[in-house]
Amino acid sequence: MSGRLLLFLLLAPAAIAQLPTARLDGLFPQGGRIGSEVEITIEGSDLEGVKELLFDHPGLKATPVEGTKFKLTIAADVPAGLHEVRVSGRYGISTSAVFVAGKLLEAKDNGANRSRAAAMPLTLPVTVNGICEADAADFYRFTATKDQRITVDCAAQRIDSPLSAVLSLSNADGQEIAARRISMDRDPAFDFTAPAEGEYTLGIHDLTWRGGSPYHYRLTVSSPQESPALPPPLPLAAVVTPLPAKAAAEEKEPNDAATSPQNLTFPADVAGRLDEDWFSFTVDKARTVVAEVHSHRLGEDSDPVMVVHKVTREAKGEEKSSQLSEFDDTAGPAGAERFRTGTRDPSGSIACEPGVTYRIMVTDRFYSGSPYRLVLREAKPDFQVLAMPESPVTDGKTVQRWTSLLRRRGSTVINVALLRRDGFDEPVTLKVSGLPAGVSAQEITLPSTISAGVIILQSTPEVKPWAGRIQITGHAGSLTHPAREVTPRWSVGDTGAERLDMRLSTDGFVLAVTDAEAAPLAVEAPEPRVYESALAGSIELPVKFIRDASLKGFKGEWEAALSGLPGLRQRKPVKLSADAKEAKLVLDLKRKDGNEFQPGTFTCYVTARGTIKWKGDEKAKEKELVEAAWSAPIQIKIEPSPVALTVPSPAVIAPGGKAEITLKVERRFGFNEAVTVELAGPKGVTAEKLTISKDAKEAKLTISAAADAAQGTQQATLNAKCSWNGQEIPWPVKFNLEVKP
Repeated sequence: MSGRLLLFLLLAPAAIAQLPTARLDGLFPQGGRIGSEVEITIEGSDLEGVKELLFDHPGLKATPVEGTKFKLTIAADVPAGLHEVRVSGRYGISTSAVFVAGKLLEAKDNGANRSRAAAMPLTLPVTVNGICEADAADFYRFTATKDQRITVDCAAQRIDSPLSAVLSLSNADGQEIAARRISMDRDPAFDFTAPAEGEYTLGIHDLTWRGGSPYHYRLTVSSPQESPALPPPLPLAAVVTPLPAKAAAEEKEPNDAATSPQNLTFPADVAGRLDEDWFSFTVDKARTVVAEVHSHRLGEDSDPVMVVHKVTREAKGEEKSSQLSEFDDTAGPAGAERFRTGTRDPSGSIACEPGVTYRIMVTDRFYSGSPYRLVLREAKPDFQVLAMPESPVTDGKTVQRWTSLLRRRGSTVINVALLRRDGFDEPVTLKVSGLPAGVSAQEITLPSTISAGVIILQSTPEVKPWAGRIQITGHAGSLTHPAREVTPRWSVGDTGAERLDMRLSTDGFVLAVTDAEAAPLAVEAPEPRVYESALAGSIELPVKFIRDASLKGFKGEWEAALSGLPGLRQRKPVKLSADAKEAKLVLDLKRKDGNEFQPGTFTCYVTARGTIKWKGDEKAKEKELVEAAWSAPIQIKIEPSPVALTVPSPAVIAPGGKAEITLKVERRFGFNEAVTVELAGPKGVTAEKLTISKDAKEAKLTISAAADAAQGTQQATLNAKCSWNGQEIPWPVKFNLEVKP
């Protein structure tokens, strides 16, 4: 076996089966000429019974031919470019795939062009639809006249193909005269002028020699004027933070030194090319200015850096410049890493004073010379909501293209991410509307410190068939925003070894319900109430499992675990016997093993997962499938400590005097140990460290004020501490302290 083929096998996504749910991984050919008809073949899994293709434009209409083949009519009024298509059938509605409506004549890879000698001839201009095979390259040849300018553009990742394309061009003597390989974020393309009349050969293969479906590509060879290329595949962050089509200003040289910056008027939007550029600006009043560089988000192979300086003048008028901050990559929200909303572009906030000069230096770690936009704007706290369905096998490093299909008494989970913008830190409540009868989803609230969560959809045993679009909406005060659906461009078996890329779906969030069969397993959550404890404590959650007749058993042990709780990084699943009908999950709230729990009220859920033995009906062959079931949401409240200390507020003391205040002590969750208290008061106010015995329900704290202690009402803090379950628990208790004669 060749090394290249071995690498392909190691990196190929794992073939893990789950309950049938329609999944469209692609179609071939993946494009057609406007005003024509083309026969296409859909590719994916669980496509039995698919009789309908749902396109995002009424001018794209498909009729069944045979099996997975359809005849597609592309009307003359269909806009050129990318369109979304889903399949609808027995096993629900699939996630969307990409189809391209083109302007040029189209051709298909003939399958016999695996060597340079057998290169497939092309008549220009043309777009070729092909599939790269594993451990092989495709070749095409065409003729050109001397000085003829030709563009070659290979669309792969832009059309949801995992192909990392390598493109080469050679002359009639076999000498390579141009080559491009896939970079981190875009497909290869080049623009060349033929040095002589003659025949030229194009070669294309995957960077790591993977192949087969869905390693598709669309190779366009034409003059620059004949067919504009598709836009590059943008990071998700570019789509959710769009820019105006054109910048308000252009970068002007010379501005390559701090002594010669280009002056900008706030707010600003300036376009340039990355080298080392300096800009300066002032503001008319105290403002929080958001500074952003857009380059990677424009589809460029760049890694910009932004440095901010504050310029002041000494008493003698000499200029002094001090660095305030350096902004680098912008990360996505913690807990929502699967959404891939991070970017190599820098952004940050600057607290600006009126009349003060600020300088910004923009450069690129890659020295790419790529286009960029520098935006200076007023901070406007806000948020956006992203949502993505999760498949039963999405666990650990596996991510699949997936849509939600509910069976009778079934459940499915939708991952949600909040993109908090410009310091927005309010709680956000997520609600689901448009659900059919028999399907429910509890609203959840994500606290101010949390930017990721889940929504659980559940159906009753009596639910009826349904298919359509639902709405997920985020609410915070006067702000309301609908969620936008995120789709993996392709499925990934190991995110640690394979690149995962995401895009937004533009045609809505779909759900399908079937009554043809029941979910084989359901999780019944504990009684609906708030389950409480404190840091270092524990919570016991009793759950039950309901089985359908279609579940013929489990292959070995299976497991149940608590999921979705912020700070829970190392879950401890309960291993269950094949016939288990209930379990007790214990949530240990100690800060250890990587777990970093925080006080607050949170929403979580129980996941049951295992390999099941399943038969769709009594006549079907028994299968082994990975299955997961989710409980209804569970409310967890974590207190900062197992002790509630009540302090009189305000506590009053005279300058130069002493005062005794009574602390009320309430021990909870079975805690009955001693507590120590130390005062962190305003200047001049002190108290001896106090130990409250384990049986005491109140204690006296004597505080003293110096004669020169500042008078008035000020905030003080009691720093309390106790030891519980082998961990030291510190927590603050704030109160008002009034110093007056």
